[in-house]
Amino acid sequence: MQRWEALGSDFEALDVQMLAISPDTVDETARLRRKVRSLRLLADPELEVIDAFGVRHPNGIAATPGPRGIRRPLAIPTTFLIDAGGSVRWIDQAEDYRVRSDASRVLGAIRPLLTRT
Repeated sequence: MQRWEALGSDFEALDVQMLAISPDTVDETARLRRKVRSLRLLADPELEVIDAFGVRHPNGIAATPGPRGIRRPLAIPTTFLIDAGGSVRWIDQAEDYRVRSDASRVLGAIRPLLTRT
């Protein structure tokens, strides 16, 4: 999350709003929200949004203890660029659920998409 924070002003200059969707509970997300200011965070513990975008990991189960028990489903780390009209313009999806998109890579990919006329 720190790398996203570091480039937050770059995304803001492009008028890009960042939203992170997590299978965490509302309470877990609220704790993270206090640490991360440049991202809007959405708790999706029932995976409704994650399923709507088709990014539930088919075999991914978190094996860390938490308030919901030791096992819970995971999302595939995916970055979407969605324009103001709701069209998906770019997708970056990890093959390894432990790997997240690098903010500078995302920024480099979206700049040309946003500056096209």
